[in-house]
Amino acid sequence: MNKYNRNIIIEKTVELGKSLADSNIINELRDAEVAFLNDEKAQFLLSKIKEHEKNGQHGVELKYLKEELFELDSYKRLLNAQKASKELMAEINSILNFYINGIEHKCDKDSCANCHRHCTK
Repeated sequence: MNKYNRNIIIEKTVELGKSLADSNIINELRDAEVAFLNDEKAQFLLSKIKEHEKNGQHGVELKYLKEELFELDSYKRLLNAQKASKELMAEINSILNFYINGIEHKCDKDSCANCHRHCTK
């Protein structure tokens, strides 16, 4: 087995970081965040929701505001992009954990994220 020194580990980490930064998943997350922040209706609803929550108002109107926010395409896109990026990071962490500790995190026939890297079938 090769022995890696600190500099090689840092180089590989920088390479991974650059690859992530250039990936479709992270680019979609950035684009979705910008679209959500530029969606005036979404920002209005979000401010109203925060206002209601700050004032302790948890009634029907707050529920309606949240439902309206959840129906916006920009919010759905953001949620999907966040989910995809979290799944990618979880897979990366699982792979690192496997190679560092030899532990297969959530890797069985029912929960493997179909990465097929180290799952037992």
